[in-house]
Amino acid sequence: MPRVIGQPTSRIDARRKVTGRADYAAEALLPGMAHGVLVGATIASGRVEAIDTTAAERAPGVVLVLTHRNRGRLGAMPSGLDWTTGQALDPRPPLADDHVRYHGQYVALVVADTLEQAQHAARLVAVRYQEQPPLVALDDPRAPRVAPEAALGVPLRIERSAPVAPLDIDVDVACGDHGDCRGALAAAPVTVDHTYTSPAEHATAMEPHAAIASWTDGELVVHSSTQYVGGERAALAAAMEVPVERVRVVAPFVGGMFGSKIATGGHAVLAALAARQLGRPVKVVLTRPQVFATVTHRPASAQRITLGAGPDGRLQAIRHHTVTQSLVEDGYPDDNEYVEPTTFTSRMLYACPNYESAHELVRLNQMKPGWVRAPGEALCTWALESAMDELACRLGIDPVELRRRNHAAVRPGDGKPFSSKHLLACYDRGAERFGWAQRDPRPGSMRDGDVRIGWGMATATYPGLRLGATVRLRVERLDGSVTATVSTAGADVGQGLYTVVAMTAADALGLPVELISVELGDTRLPPCAQAGGSNLTASVASAIVDAAGELRRRLGVAPDAPFADAVLASGEAAVEAEATSTVIVGETDRLVFQSFGAVFVEVRVDPDLGRIRVARVVGVYDVGRVLNPLAARNQLAGGVVWGLGQALLEGLAYDPVHGQPINGDLAGYLVPVHADIPAIDVGWIDAPDLDFNPLGVRGMGEIGITGVAAAVASAVHHATGVRVRDLPISPERLLG
Repeated sequence: MPRVIGQPTSRIDARRKVTGRADYAAEALLPGMAHGVLVGATIASGRVEAIDTTAAERAPGVVLVLTHRNRGRLGAMPSGLDWTTGQALDPRPPLADDHVRYHGQYVALVVADTLEQAQHAARLVAVRYQEQPPLVALDDPRAPRVAPEAALGVPLRIERSAPVAPLDIDVDVACGDHGDCRGALAAAPVTVDHTYTSPAEHATAMEPHAAIASWTDGELVVHSSTQYVGGERAALAAAMEVPVERVRVVAPFVGGMFGSKIATGGHAVLAALAARQLGRPVKVVLTRPQVFATVTHRPASAQRITLGAGPDGRLQAIRHHTVTQSLVEDGYPDDNEYVEPTTFTSRMLYACPNYESAHELVRLNQMKPGWVRAPGEALCTWALESAMDELACRLGIDPVELRRRNHAAVRPGDGKPFSSKHLLACYDRGAERFGWAQRDPRPGSMRDGDVRIGWGMATATYPGLRLGATVRLRVERLDGSVTATVSTAGADVGQGLYTVVAMTAADALGLPVELISVELGDTRLPPCAQAGGSNLTASVASAIVDAAGELRRRLGVAPDAPFADAVLASGEAAVEAEATSTVIVGETDRLVFQSFGAVFVEVRVDPDLGRIRVARVVGVYDVGRVLNPLAARNQLAGGVVWGLGQALLEGLAYDPVHGQPINGDLAGYLVPVHADIPAIDVGWIDAPDLDFNPLGVRGMGEIGITGVAAAVASAVHHATGVRVRDLPISPERLLG
């Protein structure tokens, strides 16, 4: 039969979603289910001096009010990220004591028979605080600063951990700092030295965080909006102090996550605790303001980039100093201090003999930051690519040509080769599709009447990650035909995993997609990595190919022979096999795995109003083999939309006096809507990376965001002559 891989294929789960038959976490209906509503602190720093729950407990329908005074015992919050440990969003257990470290921190959980009763009673909880001035800004001189070892290029667990088996990842010093950066900068004929800032950014997934917990005969079942059922299972087992085998987490469909649903939130822990105390299911769904206040976000950053180059534009030195935020210390252990890995990109993107990095954390009264789509790369490319554009302008060299001159054929520092790299082709093809040769390099020279037109570009990149998956492939005879079921615990978070799993299995077995069933998002299924790090397709597809190969060997079927005929002839009612893909975290001993791309942007700027409209975007990417062109286009374009939001709109702001998010809802936190989105033309160099996995596919969920903000800033400068180094690029920054 014709191959399915490489053909545009509509999502097999689409009908379930548009007809309402796709079950999300908050939609599970359990007999006797109660509803929990969380009460958040109205201060950002201080302590709970007194809390009166009398009125709430007497309210109609209320069955339980939990505070730090009566919460009961909880185990330690885990800080790993593999299948056996899991991780908590907050190292402090929920309702642990009377200390308040950020606005919205949970101080009570009210449980009632109905949601309305719980909401009413939650408003009756009276809390008196002893308030302290909060720390909410990176440049606040009162805020403690630390320089974590993890940020300086020594052993790092938190950014690149493995999900199926524990794994330590060492960032080799050879591919970190190298050469004599200080001396090279002092001797460089041309230097660029600027600081680029960005505010805290939130994942803002469409589906709020939710959990429904129930206990039966000592076994906990949680329907959760999580992108990592295995990690959540382990975290809940640790918190509830029960064997992990007695916990089941279910998440067949997740309405978006973008990193914010990897770690286990306090809402899920408290739902499980309340359900155990009451002996009935308890449902807890965060409100949108609670999501903004109590769920991880991309940290605010200030990145100082110093480039030293010769007159020909060839880099002689790069220094990258990053300052990002972390949570104030409170005496609870946090082995997973979150450090945004900005320097992972700057140390490898361009050929440069001298490199130096440093990282500082500023402790603030804000929820602990964490993974948000393309963590590290999204921020680094904003700063590094902006600096590269400034260097190009300073030297009068075309921005594309400058990047070509500094192309790294091997990884700087240690000379390790890339498994597959076609970045130069991305530059060429992207420039041709965009019409870059028609660009007049003089700022302000391109106009349409009174409107200023600007063209900018940047490099995009993201590592090739394969974090491991076990897949069970079961083939059955049914009414004279053959069907197959593919099972793994990976979550479909909207990226189209159901479809690509079915396509891969159909190709491997020679069966129509319609005869493939897919089971996902349940800890009863074989273990799988989190849906994150653009790894899941590469991880799961590799295991499917291996499992299908095992079935073919078992039945004596040649690789290209019809599989169904052999199953029918075998006389067996069903055959099955399992396979596990190995973990690859960006590199092996021999090779570096990295995706690349080039993004080109046109903006139109009204000089009187400072209004910026992005007119079009062209992006070309080197992401290995593309399994489903339809899904690939959506993923890459979706990433570009994220980049436009980062460039022009997004930023979580805090009241400096009270520490409260002042735009912590969808009315105040701006994200791109349809009217903001221009024509987006994305393409790819379809070059399989067969050293990475048997199908040659690398992930593409995150690379689309990288480079976009810098390309927009470059285009704005080209249009207006104004260089903006602080995100978002708002009209007042142009007019001020």
